[in-house]
Order: sequence, then C-alpha cells, then structure tokens
Amino acid sequence: MAVTNAAVKPLPPPAPRIVAALLAFAHFILAPMLGLVCILRVAAQALPYLCFVTAWIISAGTAATIVARHTCREGSTLLASLDAFTHAAFKICICGMCCFLVIAAVLLCSLCLAYLVAVVSGSGSEFKKTVFGEITWESIRELFKFPRAAVLGFAGDLACILLIVAGILAMIMSPHVDGSISQGQMIGSLIVDVGIFGIHAIACFVIIPAFAIDIWRKDQVDRKSGFTVADC
Repeated sequence: MAVTNAAVKPLPPPAPRIVAALLAFAHFILAPMLGLVCILRVAAQALPYLCFVTAWIISAGTAATIVARHTCREGSTLLASLDAFTHAAFKICICGMCCFLVIAAVLLCSLCLAYLVAVVSGSGSEFKKTVFGEITWESIRELFKFPRAAVLGFAGDLACILLIVAGILAMIMSPHVDGSISQGQMIGSLIVDVGIFGIHAIACFVIIPAFAIDIWRKDQVDRKSGFTVADC
C-alpha cells in the first residue's frame, strides 16, 4: 500500500471552558431578558404620550392658576385645588422621566450583553450590521427635526419671554412705595403674568400637540414598515 503524504487539515481546537461557561451564562441571562426587552420597548413607545399628557396638564394647570389668581380671592378653594393638581401632575411627569431613564439603561445593558454574546460566538460584525446598519446621518437628522408648528410655538415663546423681561424691568424701574405696591409694579407684575400665561397657552395648544402628532405619525410609519410587537 502506498502511503500518501496528503496534508491533513488540523482540527480546530476545542473551545476553552471559560468561553463555554460564559456563553452558557450569557444565554441563560439573555433568554428571559429578551421578553423583558420586548415589554420595555412597548413601554418606551407609550411613555412619551404619558409625558405629553402630564406636560399638557402642568401647562394648563399653571395657566389656569394665573387666571384664578387674578379673578379669585387669595386662599380660595379653586386656587388651592389648581395648585395641588399642578403639583401632582409635575410629580407624575418627573416619575415618567425617571422611568424613561431606567428603561433606556436596561435596554443599553441588554444591548451590551447581546453584543458580548455575539463577539464571543464570532458574529460581532453581523450584530453591528443588524443593529447599527440602519443608523445613518439622515436618520439622526430626522430624529432632531422639529415640527413646523413647534418651531412657530418656540418663536411665540420667545416673544412671551421678551414680554416677561419687559415686565420685570417695569417692576424694577417703578418707584418704590413703603408699605404698598406702586402702580408701576402692579403693571409690571401683570405683564409678567401675561407672558407666563402665553408660554403655557402656546405649550398647550401648539407645541405639545405638534410633538405628539409628529411622534404618532412616526409610529404609524414604523407599523406600516413591518415592525410589530410580535417581532420582538
């Protein structure tokens, strides 16, 4: 028998135990986290609308408080109720923002863990293409593109801010009267209240609805493009 000297390809070395244990642990942790990430993605889609609702309530409550301050007596039940309602909505808005930060942190940690599993298993480049392939400068620019109505609302807010500054200057430049408020200070205070009322009114009827409608339209586009909760 002729012995052939054909080169035999060496078998790949077995995976180290540390890498195998790391993969097993990562898959054990990643399996329940996928369901959690899906739930958090749904919550992240609903959370902006909750923030919009609470922000609208805060603006409407503040504007109503300014009107009630000039029309109702000091210490009235309506004024106290509006203050309590506005403070409660403000606390809810802060809690919603904190929940949004927690969801973002959990999603980031799960993304890092998934990337670690992909790198250890040798598919890191495919993971980058899958996750970050659709992120372009156009998508980033579209993310920070404000609606036209919101831009007009911000312009109106600038005019209200100038009105507030004018009212503060009128209060400072008015002559001081001991034991009472001068007419110039009363007029300046009224101008400041009008400016604050204008800012919150614009937020209620222009800025917040514009952002809410814009996000709703983007969600509709994402749904039409094929993304559903079942894709998680």
